[in-house]
Amino acid sequence: MPNAPIALDVQSATPIKQLVIERTIKARPELVFDAFTNADQLKKWWWPNGFTCPAAEVDLRIGGKYRLAMEWPDFIPAATQFSHYMGGEYYEIDPPHHLVMSGRAVNNEHGELFATLMEVTFDACDDGTSLTVRQSYFEPMPPPEVMAGAEQGWSQQLDKLERLLEN
Repeated sequence: MPNAPIALDVQSATPIKQLVIERTIKARPELVFDAFTNADQLKKWWWPNGFTCPAAEVDLRIGGKYRLAMEWPDFIPAATQFSHYMGGEYYEIDPPHHLVMSGRAVNNEHGELFATLMEVTFDACDDGTSLTVRQSYFEPMPPPEVMAGAEQGWSQQLDKLERLLEN
């Protein structure tokens, strides 16, 4: 059995690129924070349009881990799909203001594909919550098609989050 690669230490690695997403969500910071940290809520909005999150696990504590399964949309040929989930570890938790965690894209057959560091801030504002997501990328970088769609993917996910919180 081949040795599994050692996971990248995203807390000490030097970022190659950073994506910053800012959005005002019309909900209190407590509700938005909960949507980022509650497994039942994550299943309803995580992943961009067409993809779903059939299972989510969250151990919300410093050093705790999370895991978000991914189900592919029907329009993507089965031959190009692969077993995949996003997982990571929580480094900072300050409800409902701040969340820092790793984001690791993992292929069940090949291990960690790439790792990011995600810092999310939830600031109260007149319209609800001013949300900022900072996602730092490291070597090895995600595939070009993943990087090209990262901002759009976050935008679609946050649209789904907004619809969830409207109800």
